Order: sequence, then structure tokens, then C-alpha cells
Amino acid sequence: MREPTSSRGGQLQAGGRRRERRFATALAEIALWWAAGTVFWLATASTITAVEAAVAALVSLVGAVLARMARRAMPFKLAARRVWLRWAATVPVAAVADALRLARWLPGEQPAEVREGHFPADQGPAGVGWRAGGVVALSATPGSVVVDSNPATGRVLVHSLADGWPGLGQEVLRVPQTGE
Repeated sequence: MREPTSSRGGQLQAGGRRRERRFATALAEIALWWAAGTVFWLATASTITAVEAAVAALVSLVGAVLARMARRAMPFKLAARRVWLRWAATVPVAAVADALRLARWLPGEQPAEVREGHFPADQGPAGVGWRAGGVVALSATPGSVVVDSNPATGRVLVHSLADGWPGLGQEVLRVPQTGE
């Protein structure tokens, strides 16, 4: 038979579980940053040796700890969005398409435009997540870069050198649907 616990004992147990959960979450985040940093480092290395792999792992571990500290120091909360997966899949295709368009653009006339779009003006984690992912996606291709984003109004300015298929700019700057 279990002994009854006082509410104080139950609170201590719940606090311990929360602490363990926070520690596990922090460890998982650092491990993900560490793995991503190491893979990125090794993917850009001309030759992979044991020394190169060790340096990559060590430097990436330091970077992972610093990335977690920086993320925790930010004054806002970010909610990951499902639509980021669609944008991430489109970015490589858009980057190649933009590079091909820019190859034709360089020797000829070089028109560029700064166009205005809108992100959600929501200050909650979902709106911040949409804007953060949108700025990264739009700036990840050689044909465009976000030059200004006003979170209060949702207004965003995009400098565009090349635009067209697969329409990443239009996809990112559209109004989000519920649940995206």
C-alpha cells in the first residue's frame, strides 16, 4: 500500500519531473544543433579525415551550446510551422531557377524591384514563426532578399532580382491558412 503524500511532497515530485523534462529538452536541442553543425561542416570539407571530423564535432558542440543560449536569450517565442517543410522543399528548386535567371540577367539589362508584401501581424508564437520562416526562405535564394520586415504591421519589403517559377515569393507572402 502506498503511503499518502502531502501536497508539498507532490509539488516537489512535479517540480523534479519538470526539471528533468527541461533538461531533456535542452539536451535534445543541443544534440540537434551539434549534429546539424557537424554535418554542415563535414559536407563543406574537401576531405574528411579523423582530425577534420574531431574538429568539426568540437567546434559544432561549442556552436550548439551558444545557439541554445542565443535562442533562449531572444525576447520572443517561436512556433514552428508545418508550411516551413513546403518552403524548405521549394528553396533548392527556386535557388537553381533563380541562378539560371540571373545568369541571363547579368550580361543584359539588370532590372530589379523592391516589392511590398505582408506577413501576419500576429505577435504570438505562430505569427513570429511565419515571419521568421518567411524571411529565411525568401532570403535563401539568389534572386531575392528581405530588406525590411515590420512585425507590428506585417509589412515586408523584398528586393527581387529574379522572380518566377516555382513562385516561392508568392507562396511565402500569401496570407496563411489556419493550422499552417
